[in-house]
Amino acid sequence: MSAKRWIAVAGALVLYLALFATPAFAQRPTNTHGGVWFSGGGGGGWLEGTRGGAVYLRVGGTPHRKALFGGEVLAWIRDESSQVNVTATALWYPAYVQTGRPGSDWFLKGGLGVAASEGDDTGLGLTFGTGYDFRLGNNFYVTPNVDFMVQIFDETTLTGVLISLGLGFH
Repeated sequence: MSAKRWIAVAGALVLYLALFATPAFAQRPTNTHGGVWFSGGGGGGWLEGTRGGAVYLRVGGTPHRKALFGGEVLAWIRDESSQVNVTATALWYPAYVQTGRPGSDWFLKGGLGVAASEGDDTGLGLTFGTGYDFRLGNNFYVTPNVDFMVQIFDETTLTGVLISLGLGFH
């Protein structure tokens, strides 16, 4: 499925849920993170000024409702080339307060790991980002993300900005 089609489907889902959410649903407590979590999505972005697609997959555990730890695969893809970071990642919810308070679903993200390039190059991979978990169900979220991808190879450093929309279970 193309990135444009994926974004259109995700946008239609968000619009549907926004139009048909009940007041009782909106009054439920917000951030209910706990246990194992999973998130994945796609979108687009720019790496060294060149536009391409973006995908991510994250999975991990929740030692505290304010912090999620796990692993992430973040990729920028264009035609036959790709740049990938595989990192140990932490998501931190700085505004988390007790149930029912607004602002608890915004997070900051950071990751450190391995960068891989199409030409079999490997190096240091860093990711930084932010996002917001819009709650759709008990532990189901739609999450817009902005990620900064840094790849450090022997003689080259690549940087990019990736914007994606994902679905997650916490």
